[in-house]
Amino acid sequence: MEIRKFRSEYNLELIPASHEGIFLGDLVWDPIFGPPDFSRRGMPNTIYTAFLDARLISDGDWEQFRKENQDTPLVNAHFATRGVDVNLEFINELQHPKIGKISGDFRTEKLSKFTFGNLQMREMDDLIRIKIDQFLEQMKASHWSEYDGSIRRVFMITELYYGTIRIVIEKQFSTELEAILKKANLQAMGKSEGGHVMEYEFSHDNVPFAMRIERVRNFNG
Repeated sequence: MEIRKFRSEYNLELIPASHEGIFLGDLVWDPIFGPPDFSRRGMPNTIYTAFLDARLISDGDWEQFRKENQDTPLVNAHFATRGVDVNLEFINELQHPKIGKISGDFRTEKLSKFTFGNLQMREMDDLIRIKIDQFLEQMKASHWSEYDGSIRRVFMITELYYGTIRIVIEKQFSTELEAILKKANLQAMGKSEGGHVMEYEFSHDNVPFAMRIERVRNFNG
């Protein structure tokens, strides 16, 4: 499943370069075509950094906001199904650390199916949204240059989605995969056998695969 197809079907953005350091409140440059960019020149890494740079909050406030977002509990995601199938041709573009350990030495052509299962999410709560909205209004009123120059045109992460990684391969490739998993010190949390295939399941280890983003300019707490 490529980026635009995923976007139209789920109204979410896939995170190609995913890692455990992505949190609610992070800022993203979202081009119409191509993957989202987390490190665009001149863009603060988080909405709270923008407030800090505008002298609206203190270093201590910044730390507290970040901690609140990092500590947001995981809940079941609001999907009609408990899994999201990913086009096998797209897997190499998903720079997910665990996927990289598998697909680096194991050719993706040998995979029969790839799914993010047991879907969970973290969602920015209403109180934090209201606080962010209030600071944005202050920036518009008294720090226009900082607002207009750094964050008005960017997007903010308000939901993050996580899923266990499930791969299905033909049994003839299982010995090869087991050797790669052992070499990478990667242990499956579940393994099942059926017919001519083997299914392996791996923990998401707090690494999100998708996100909901909202344009800062239109953000409403």
